Amino acid sequence: MLSRLGALLQQAVETREPSVDLLEAFTEHWTGITGYYLEATDESVPARQTDIPWRLRQMLDILVHEERQRPPGDTGPCLEFLLQHKLLETLGTLGKAEYPPGMRQQVLLFFSRLLGQLQHPLLHYLNVHRPVQKLLQLSGDRLGSGTEREEVQFTAVLCSKIQQDPSLLPHILQGKSVLNGRRAPESPRTEGLEHPSGTSASSTPRKEDLEHPSGTAAISTPRKEHLEHPLGTSASSMPRAENLEHPLGTTASSEHLEHPSGTNASSMPRAVHLEHPLGTTASSTPRAEHLDHPSGTDATSPPAQPSPARRDSNLVTCLVALCRSKKSRVALKARENVLLLAGLSQEAAATCLVRGTALCQLLVGHLCDLYSTVPAGTDPADVLGMDRASWRSQGDGAGDGGFPGKESLAEFLGWLDFLDELVMGAHPLVADAISQAVEEKFLQGTLQPQLLQMSELAVLGATAVLTGTVRQLRSPALLHRLVLFLLGPHRHPETPGDAPHALRAQLIERCDHLSDEISLASLRLFEELLRKPHEHVAHNLVLRNLEARAYLQRGAEERGPPETDPEEDGLELEEDPYFTDGFPDSFGVTKSPSPASTPSGKGRVSEVVSSFLCLVPEEAKTSSCMEEGGYDTYVHDALAMVQACRASAAPWGWPSCPRPLDSCHCCHPGVAFYEGHFLKVLFDRMSRILDQPYSLNLQVTSVLSQLAAFPHPHLHEYLLDPYLSLAPGCRSLFSVLVRVIGELMQRLQRVPHARAKLLLVRRQLLGLVPGEQMDHTVLLKAVVVLEEFCKELAAIALVKGPPEGPP
Repeated sequence: MLSRLGALLQQAVETREPSVDLLEAFTEHWTGITGYYLEATDESVPARQTDIPWRLRQMLDILVHEERQRPPGDTGPCLEFLLQHKLLETLGTLGKAEYPPGMRQQVLLFFSRLLGQLQHPLLHYLNVHRPVQKLLQLSGDRLGSGTEREEVQFTAVLCSKIQQDPSLLPHILQGKSVLNGRRAPESPRTEGLEHPSGTSASSTPRKEDLEHPSGTAAISTPRKEHLEHPLGTSASSMPRAENLEHPLGTTASSEHLEHPSGTNASSMPRAVHLEHPLGTTASSTPRAEHLDHPSGTDATSPPAQPSPARRDSNLVTCLVALCRSKKSRVALKARENVLLLAGLSQEAAATCLVRGTALCQLLVGHLCDLYSTVPAGTDPADVLGMDRASWRSQGDGAGDGGFPGKESLAEFLGWLDFLDELVMGAHPLVADAISQAVEEKFLQGTLQPQLLQMSELAVLGATAVLTGTVRQLRSPALLHRLVLFLLGPHRHPETPGDAPHALRAQLIERCDHLSDEISLASLRLFEELLRKPHEHVAHNLVLRNLEARAYLQRGAEERGPPETDPEEDGLELEEDPYFTDGFPDSFGVTKSPSPASTPSGKGRVSEVVSSFLCLVPEEAKTSSCMEEGGYDTYVHDALAMVQACRASAAPWGWPSCPRPLDSCHCCHPGVAFYEGHFLKVLFDRMSRILDQPYSLNLQVTSVLSQLAAFPHPHLHEYLLDPYLSLAPGCRSLFSVLVRVIGELMQRLQRVPHARAKLLLVRRQLLGLVPGEQMDHTVLLKAVVVLEEFCKELAAIALVKGPPEGPP
């Protein structure tokens, strides 16, 4: 029984369908492709309507099947045939000729599938990465072309291979071997070179006619007459060789060779202007004088070096060009692949990207181009009113109304967000190179001249874009360069009139500009800067001038609220012991209370909160008449702002308590206090709050609130401690507010029905009643702002809690 079963099995094996010779089938499909160019007569038929796409798919299937049937790393005869006879070179030449129409698309698809589906390492071979380079040169330089989708698929496969083996990057970018500077092998059996990755080669005869180096001719290659033509014929008689690169990788030296299929090659249409796939001269070709040689050379001279445009066309230039595509999916995929390349962890790959390509110049150049399309008079309010741009959502800012130039601004900010993301995820070498290029070419070369010019319209637009730029950036490297560009590196205390950094001085001066629009835009810029997690911003603008605590009167070791009658509701301004700004030293100075009477903890915080809430007299308050009530409405927002500031400042190493005065005086003896340019401008603005527009007053108070939220003890003391014993001639935020309130009460006495008008103005600002013209509108709105600002400061003081440590 078992013997009969064995016999049946043996019979079944012997009678099975004979196996297909893979190499024969592979060469048959290749013959069919090349035969199309010998037999076709209609030049208008698209490639997709021919059998070329089908044959290319069959060839790919054969290669994949062959690889699966062989041991890992072994090269099959079909793959050997493809490499030895330079089929990829030929396909690249046919794709360049774009004949039949759409052939480039088919070639790109074949290259992508071949490199993506085969596990065998191919890009090490000269006969693979050279046609890859040539194909990249054809891609990405024509925005809106019909092959963008195939191009980005092709580049994605290359980037994936480079991610797996970063040593491939020099091959694809420059065509150089990374092993001892030698040329990469053309095929697994190239004479004198070992197969990469330790793979073995099949028994294909050894090929001796290696590609000649650039600048040499191929007319003296030995034993070339013994090479077999890919179709099994010798290439000795191809007619009409003028302007033609032989698609099969051989020279055409005679005129009467018959095609293997029995057809004559003289009927090949449109076979002109193709580049010779071997890079050799056509010295044996009849009518060689018509070949497309470089200008100034003849048919027998060495080929000239490629033009700069061609030499610079590579994977990087192709990817950056595709990043600018109007097709959102194409652009997104290309940007993802740029991120992949820039994020390679190997230092050699990063160095190759920085020094061997124009990556940084291309990326930043496009940023400058996009900036030039943003209208000059862009309103800063429109910029800040936009949602934060994202490089992944290309085109979302278009077509939804808004303001003129919104689409251009959205494209600029989206590309800036892409660079920001790129720097955050890139290798440190690449990140530093991109950041440096952004600083030199965009910030210094493009933006700074716009910021320093005299045209108010141009200054307004440049400040608006700069504000959006500050808000957009998140990467530490770019943010650091931007901060130093705007503020300079200086960290020593300022002196009056000292302006070592011209741009910083100009930007701060514009916070007090004659034009309210420019002042408003500049204040918004600094508010955005203060929100960024960079220690140098707060230190350069404010903290460096508070280090010595020179704003305190000498001997003021302890301070506290004045000892008052508990039954008193408050003090008149003339009786306020802290209304000492600008007055003689003997005016209003209180004796320091004893430690036992000095409030601490929650008691001290409540005193500070009450001090700010009591600044505005009851007759000027209107919030109590409305539903929003007291300062508790600001507590939630104040808590969020203080927590954000604490999170940003956590790694900065700020002290938890003020420096002892003895230490300050020893380190800075006899130093006259200067609050610094920035605080001086803010305090000057606050002192004129009763005469300024409502929107400007809101912005000034918003910047001061942001400063007050920082957890530095000196800043907290200077801005939020009402009980400071100020040195002569010094002012603090509280003393400025006291003076403003004194002026306010005098002016309100000259306004008839002041309280009723104040209530009406508050209702108008809340949108409860329609606006109407009335006298003293600017003053009345300023009173509302003052009341709300004092409540906000009280909320911040409550959230921040008592200062830690001794005074």
